[in-house]
Amino acid sequence: MSLINSKTSEVRKDYSISELIEKSKEMRAWNMIGITLAKSGHTGGTMSIMDITAALYLKIMKHDPENPIWEDRDRTFWSTGHKAPALYVALGAAGYYNIEETAKLRRLWSGFEGHPNRFKLPGIELSSGSLGQGLGVAVGSAINAKLEKQDYRVYCIMGDGEQQEGSIWESVMSAAHYKLDNLVGILDRNKLQIDGKVADVMNVEPLEDKYKSFGWNVIVTNGHDMQKIVEAFEQAKTVKGQPTVIIFETVKGKGICYAENVAGYHGVPPKHGRCGDESLESALKSIGIADKFPKERLDAIFASVENYQKGVNKKVEAKLPKFKKNYWWNADPMMKVDMEPTRFGFGKALEIIGEDKNVVAHGSDITSSIKMDDFYKNHPERKNRFFSMGIAEQNMTVVAAGLAKEGKTAFIGSYGVFVTGRNWDQIRTTLCYNDLNVKIASAHAGISVGQDGATHQALEEIALMAYLPKMTLTVPCDSIETEKATHAMAIVKGPSCIRYAREATPIATKKDTPFVFGKANVIRFRKVTEKFVDAFEIKLAEKYKSEKEQLTIIACGPMVPEAMRAAWILKEQFKIEARVLNVHTVKPLDVKAILKAAEETGAIVTAEEHQAGGLGNIIAGAIARNKKYKTPLLMDMIGINDTFGDSGQPWELMKIFGLTAEFFVERARKIVAAKKK
Repeated sequence: MSLINSKTSEVRKDYSISELIEKSKEMRAWNMIGITLAKSGHTGGTMSIMDITAALYLKIMKHDPENPIWEDRDRTFWSTGHKAPALYVALGAAGYYNIEETAKLRRLWSGFEGHPNRFKLPGIELSSGSLGQGLGVAVGSAINAKLEKQDYRVYCIMGDGEQQEGSIWESVMSAAHYKLDNLVGILDRNKLQIDGKVADVMNVEPLEDKYKSFGWNVIVTNGHDMQKIVEAFEQAKTVKGQPTVIIFETVKGKGICYAENVAGYHGVPPKHGRCGDESLESALKSIGIADKFPKERLDAIFASVENYQKGVNKKVEAKLPKFKKNYWWNADPMMKVDMEPTRFGFGKALEIIGEDKNVVAHGSDITSSIKMDDFYKNHPERKNRFFSMGIAEQNMTVVAAGLAKEGKTAFIGSYGVFVTGRNWDQIRTTLCYNDLNVKIASAHAGISVGQDGATHQALEEIALMAYLPKMTLTVPCDSIETEKATHAMAIVKGPSCIRYAREATPIATKKDTPFVFGKANVIRFRKVTEKFVDAFEIKLAEKYKSEKEQLTIIACGPMVPEAMRAAWILKEQFKIEARVLNVHTVKPLDVKAILKAAEETGAIVTAEEHQAGGLGNIIAGAIARNKKYKTPLLMDMIGINDTFGDSGQPWELMKIFGLTAEFFVERARKIVAAKKK
């Protein structure tokens, strides 16, 4: 029983084993087409789970594509949200929408986000992406079926690396305790994760014995043998009095000759794009379905997505305020800027800091991506001071605390949303309350993470970290400042956090630009020059004398270069002088510099790649508590306005969320006009 007409209870389609095999090939093809066009995505895990997904959505689950919220439908929760492309092609194959639409994977407004968003597409039960959470939701859904005496079944798709998250085992325990025989865990055991082999990163075996010891029924089978897959699911339906986990033995990147069992293909598209040895066309041949996707058909698919993107580009550009000329990055023959990911600065600093034998570092499965591996990459002798913690941010934090308690300086890091959010209580109570010397790399912060979507876009951690007693927080503006801030953070005693982005951002400072931890910099636009960075004068705020500017833009992180560009536009187009205050250290805050700006300019606009008010409310609070109000003050805040991010190219997102200089200029002009009144 699978695809049901919920009104008549008739089976819409009953696939045979041979038909399922063919459908899984088609799904693999569309999966690779979407990932290739997106130029990002997870090849490895989507291919390892594909046969299982085809069987589940086309034969095992009871659901109706024409009635996605049918009360009696079976539910499937994708705890491994990064395998979203496999979910999308499954829903397309089942008839929820035209499967060809999945070629728009990770495109802005397409609905096919980097991680599933249940509000964007029919058939998605849960917005997910933070590993280790789906099984708990599945337990709650299964309990509800028992309470309401409904006969729907609940499935939860997990990865073997995901078993490193402690929350998984809390859910495993509760499912057995409540004897949820309507719950089936689907475990994709492909034995690889981002950092390498699961057994090497953080061994989770023996999984069969562990699940059995918790009271689960365990089935182990081949995850690429369609007959055995179906038999395992049918067997699970007969179990009474306990939940079942089906451990599917799979191959990461299955069906793609160059990606099979290659950890490097966990989260990357075909390296050669459409053509070449490691390409889409090579993948289609490997799957055995190239004849169904001849050049003419692929040309049409690629053209369709290109046209969609042109429409997106037009809408995005229409949102951008316009001036007498184009001031976008590197559009002008002058004011050229270099771009580099800020994380590179973190890596450079960490390599040097690692010379101190008292420094240890921890990895959390994205070690290379956040540049944490620079600690040991060129220094194999440091490997004994690097601790791979797997996908277990909470455990990583308290283990680092234990090392810090014994006198070590411990660095930890991950996506900002995970390393500051998931384990906030551990940071608060174990690190801060105990004043332990742990340094947090809040990497890939802000919406500039891009196509991964809202689950991976940290937009709240400035507030989360800044309000913790004993925590210090720095948000550097570019790779050069990130390197300086990392060195400074290593010297400061006690818990510290550095927030930096993933994608390339403008380099707005120089090696000799002043940097003092806890002290803001004033940036003033002077004149148009060949290089953007040379057009500005940067001084420590405490050494700056007022030039009677009409407003101050107070910014941190990637918003500093945008504020600088805004100052250029304001001066050149509107004769408005703007002071830019780079608050690279949010805590301790340079209150004197902020009060000085408030008193001398009378108008402040704060800017942050974060929920509006993270930095903004900290600035407002400092002024409210300390300003004598001899002069009036107008204030505005730029940031994300109480919403989550989206899936799209980083600069697309910066534009649609109003985080570029063009929007700063509009807000600045309004506040200056209001001040004159």
